[in-house]
Amino acid sequence: MFKRYYLLQNNIFSGDSRPLNLIVLDEVTSTNDYLKSQLSKFKPLPEFTAIMARKQTNGRGQRDNTWLSAPNVNITFSLLLYPVFLKLRDHFILNMCVSLGIIDWFHSLQIDAKIKWPNDLMINDKKVTGILIENKSNSKGIKESIIGIGINANQEEFPGEIAEKASSIFRETNYTVPSLENSCREIINYITKRYIALEKQEISHENLLAEYNENLFLRNQTSKYRAGDEIFEAKILRVDEDGKLYLETNDGVTTFYFKEVEFLLQ
Repeated sequence: MFKRYYLLQNNIFSGDSRPLNLIVLDEVTSTNDYLKSQLSKFKPLPEFTAIMARKQTNGRGQRDNTWLSAPNVNITFSLLLYPVFLKLRDHFILNMCVSLGIIDWFHSLQIDAKIKWPNDLMINDKKVTGILIENKSNSKGIKESIIGIGINANQEEFPGEIAEKASSIFRETNYTVPSLENSCREIINYITKRYIALEKQEISHENLLAEYNENLFLRNQTSKYRAGDEIFEAKILRVDEDGKLYLETNDGVTTFYFKEVEFLLQ
């Protein structure tokens, strides 16, 4: 259960009249689950409603993993979008839009982050950001998306084996994020600028994909992967518009969908 919340001052995005309503909770199990519960009570919630939690006790990541986050030092939030302009087959377009929006924020801080396909962002080979997108669709396309984002910002210590794979902005760059709430607003602003440009067709799917691949973690580098019971070395060539990963091995090029292959980082 959350303890309390308040509504921050609305932010009007540059060049667009749609406001951001950011609700900040002291504590919640999962911002995605909380936002879904509010959608079931209030119809409709306005697009660009966001739920941020200072402490998240049961955050969720991909592959049914739990997102572990220390309280009051990280940025954890969920953003509500109604991407009705996207067809169901375009679900990965939204993923690219969100990932690149977060990359824009990192670049504004002069931090070199990369996108680890399909849902993570990395600094210095360590995971600092996870993305969980939950869509509702109908026969026409995507009608509702809840974008869950967790960014390890100022956390200094990580427990056990997690420390081998995960880190924070502070640990990797020695930069302290000064205001988690203001940073959350900035991140949403960067995501929304890209989202609105996509909606208004000011950026094509092809250009978005090209930029995504330019920021792809381990692209054109050889690394180890696991597919089923097989462990092999391969080089990432690219990701396509459907979200398929293209890996080049000694036997040729193979494509993988999400959950079909796993990175084995050293």
